[in-house]
Amino acid sequence: MQKPLKTYESLWYTLPNNLGVVEFTADVLEYFSRYQQKCVKAKEAGGQLFWKLAAQGHRQLVLVTGPRKCDKRTRTSYKSDWRAEQREIDKLYKKELHWLGDWHTHPEPIPKPSRVDIQTIKEVYSKTKYRGSGILMVVVGTKDFPEGLSVSWCDGRVQTLEPRT
Repeated sequence: MQKPLKTYESLWYTLPNNLGVVEFTADVLEYFSRYQQKCVKAKEAGGQLFWKLAAQGHRQLVLVTGPRKCDKRTRTSYKSDWRAEQREIDKLYKKELHWLGDWHTHPEPIPKPSRVDIQTIKEVYSKTKYRGSGILMVVVGTKDFPEGLSVSWCDGRVQTLEPRT
């Protein structure tokens, strides 16, 4: 008998510099939960985050992609196929969904971005043409949410965001 899935409610994070809020919908949280590395053989997973504007200053995450078959995954690393990611961005932009950032898992209960994660998101920010006022980096750990999520905003510097209560 399969264990019933956990039901999630949306989580909200306030963006810096009066940029508004970002909402992680229940569907997005459910998607993340499917890839939590709770088994010792589970490989890191990751992908991209897409949003639509729900109201002024309210970015609503509505779609998560990845992992893809062409991504490179081990227990402690994840490397996406950047060509596949660009195709996703182009395809979803035509559907009025906008890239907001990236996500990946860590095999730890309360995740923290590694030095490599921080360096990578800064590089992505500096090289991305259409980054808006910043990009999001989400690291998914093994604990229940919100403790099992690390949410960071990069606008040249990386800031950790806390969930709104």
